[in-house]
Amino acid sequence: MIKLTELLLNEGPAEYPADHQPGMRVTKGGSMCANCEYWVAEGNKCNSKYWLKWHDGDENIPYPADEYCCNWWHSK
Repeated sequence: MIKLTELLLNEGPAEYPADHQPGMRVTKGGSMCANCEYWVAEGNKCNSKYWLKWHDGDENIPYPADEYCCNWWHSK
């Protein structure tokens, strides 16, 4: 049996499926814009500097905040 601490210490590089995008529509719950520290509820916007760079300064999130997540998600 592998201990959780071993998993965390031996992460290695991130691996994504072939259809992965930096921001994607997700099922409700879990990691999502609505529970991210960068989410701005008024207007459904993201103020992460990486999101803004990826979207050429456009802070608008294209789907409801409980149905979208991006690589720069960070828990509130």
